[in-house]
Amino acid sequence: MLWLILGLVLGALFIWMATRSNFKLTWYEWILVALATILALFAIQNYSASLTELEPRAANFLLMMFGLPAVVLAAIAAGLAVFRLMRSKKASSQPTAAKP
Repeated sequence: MLWLILGLVLGALFIWMATRSNFKLTWYEWILVALATILALFAIQNYSASLTELEPRAANFLLMMFGLPAVVLAAIAAGLAVFRLMRSKKASSQPTAAKP
C-alpha cells in the first residue's frame, strides 16, 4: 500500500511540475530531481525492509547513506532553479539604456 500511495503522489507531482507554465527546469535540473527521487525511494525501501527484519541499526544506517544524498541532490536542484529564476528576474527588471 505504501508503494501505491508513493507512486500516485510522485506521479501527480511530476505531472504538476511538467505542466506548469511558470515552472521551468533545465535538463540537468530534471536529472538531479530524478536522481534525488530514485535515491529517496531506495532509502525508504531499505529503511522499511530493514525495520521489518528487526534490524534498526542497519535501517538507520541505510537511511543515512541513501537519504542524505537524496536530500543534498534535491537541495542542489532547487537552489539552481531558484538562482536561475532570481537572476532572470533581476535581468528583466533592469532598464536598458537607449542607444543614440
